[in-house]
Formats: sequence, structure tokens, C-alpha cells
Amino acid sequence: MGNQSSATVLEQSAEKEISTVKVKNKGKGFLKGLFAVVVYALAFLFVAHSIWVFSGSNQWKYIGEDNGVKVYTLKAPGADLVQAKGVFRVHATLGSIVKFMQDPDTCNDVGCYDARTVERVDEHLRYDYFKIKFPPPFSPRDFMVRQQLYQSPTTKEILMEFAAAPDKTPLNNCCVRVTTMANTWRFTPLGNGEVEIEYIINMNEGGYMPDLLLNLVHPKIMAQLPNLQKFFDKPKFKNATLDFIQEK
Repeated sequence: MGNQSSATVLEQSAEKEISTVKVKNKGKGFLKGLFAVVVYALAFLFVAHSIWVFSGSNQWKYIGEDNGVKVYTLKAPGADLVQAKGVFRVHATLGSIVKFMQDPDTCNDVGCYDARTVERVDEHLRYDYFKIKFPPPFSPRDFMVRQQLYQSPTTKEILMEFAAAPDKTPLNNCCVRVTTMANTWRFTPLGNGEVEIEYIINMNEGGYMPDLLLNLVHPKIMAQLPNLQKFFDKPKFKNATLDFIQEK
């Protein structure tokens, strides 16, 4: 009986060891499979990202009209982000538009805050600072930009360039400093009190904001542009003229 009991115990122990080995092998097999899936997924993402980065026609592509704004995008080969362009019309003078664009107090009306002029070189060149809050989990951004204005003496068309000048002021712990920006506003008088406005977003808000998110958001911003009309209609700006801006 003793020998039989011992044999039974040995058999049970052997079965437990075999079961344990099988479980461990299954666990190892699962981990190997999971590792392979992760590797293949990362490889796919790398290839897909590489294809995206090197794609692009470097030409503006019309993607539709949103809230009266004609919206375009441009993908340049080698770039992660697309540029977005919106074209629409307002009733205003060139002076009222430029006065609005150069007034730091208007920042509170359009979603930014703590705006101030850091340096005013002349009527055509200035350096401005402002902040913009972003929804969680993203940190606020602060912008130090160079604002340059040009006007054609023949067509009276105005071009305003907003370029990042991140080193003009010290970094602020509150925010992520935006270091990549080359946005433009173009104001073309059409007669009868109408002005065509073209706005191009060509920037990277930086931080850990995904490129895919920015590529979705930037074109959507264009639908908000017609809201500018109500600001141009305020007494402070309506029918304003400036000495350095030619209306006709």
C-alpha cells in the first residue's frame, strides 16, 4: 500500500509539473505573440508615417466651404503638418482691419489673453506677445511673434506676416513657447466696401500635441473667421482710417 501511495503521489506531482510547464509555455507563447503584434504595429506606423511625410503635391487643394469660408489645405513633401487656408469676404475699410489686427486689446475678443506689444519699430513692424489656453490635457501656449505689414502701391492689397520670434522674450513657465509659425493674412479691396480676406495657418503649436490632431483642427478654425465682421463693425474700428494705409 505504501508503495502504491508513493507512486500515486509521484504521478500527481508529475501531472502538476506538466500542467505548470504547459501554463508557462502558453504564457510565453502569448507574450511572444503580443510582442510580435506590437513590433508589426510599430513597423506599420513607421512606414505609414514615412509615406505621409514624403507625400504631398505642394499645391493648394480645395476641400470645401464651411460657414461661407472657402477652405484649402496644402501638404508639402517632407512636412508632418498641412497648411490650411481660408478665404472669405467682409464689409470694412482696410484701416479698420489693420487697426483691429494691431490692437493688443482685441486679443481678449478672439480667444487669447495677456497680450502686449513688446516692441514697436514703426507702423509696419512690431513684436507682440500673447497666450492661448488649450483644452486639457494640453498646456497653454505663449506666442512671441514678429508682425510685418506690406501694402502694394498699385493694388492696395495688404499682406501681414506673423512669424515666430521665440527668443525676443524670456521663456515663461506657464506655457509651451511656440517656436514654429509663418502665418499670413492678406486683405484685398474689392470695391463697394468689400474686402477679401485670406488667412493661412502654417505653424506647429509644439509640445506633445499630435500632428494628426493639428491637421484636423487647423482647417476647422476657418469656419470661425466670419465672426470677425462683428468686431470690424464696432465703433472703435468701423470706417477707421490710418495714415500709413492707402484705401484707394
